[in-house]
Amino acid sequence: MTGRLDHAARRVARALATTACTIGLVLLASPAAHAEPSGGPSGGPPPSPFPDANLILRYYDLVRYDDYFTDSVGGVWFSTPLGLNCGIWDRGSFGCTGDIRGAPPGTNNIGWITGQIEPRYDPALAVQFPPGRAQRDLPPHSYIEYNGTRCATMADSSTFCSHGPFKFYVTPTQTWLGPP
Repeated sequence: MTGRLDHAARRVARALATTACTIGLVLLASPAAHAEPSGGPSGGPPPSPFPDANLILRYYDLVRYDDYFTDSVGGVWFSTPLGLNCGIWDRGSFGCTGDIRGAPPGTNNIGWITGQIEPRYDPALAVQFPPGRAQRDLPPHSYIEYNGTRCATMADSSTFCSHGPFKFYVTPTQTWLGPP
């Protein structure tokens, strides 16, 4: 009787193993198992529109910030190829005035003021900006650093400014603010 029980137990174990393998193969081959996650083309988050900070540091020319001081107000001030008047002032606050491409109609200011939770564009920024006027251009492929903020003029005339996670990017056609 013991031999029959051993034989029956082996048959049951073999049947269970076969069933488990079959279920596993069905699950692996099912379309749901191969579904692409949402996000970018590779399944991850969409790519960032912002320039790579390491690229700027490696391949762009750092200008001397003391060449960009003005007699009228504190901070450094520069103009961009897109015609923006930009500055970096107290504690790293930064911003630009002018034609902010892709922003809501009537928007002339973009920036981040120390203590704010994100950069923004709105008319109230005009009151918070110092009355600085640029006396020099920030040439394409160059950047300036002052009070922990970095601003760069890109090859396509775009302007990118950042202070830690706070940043904006004004291109000839669009504008992005970060963090989202």
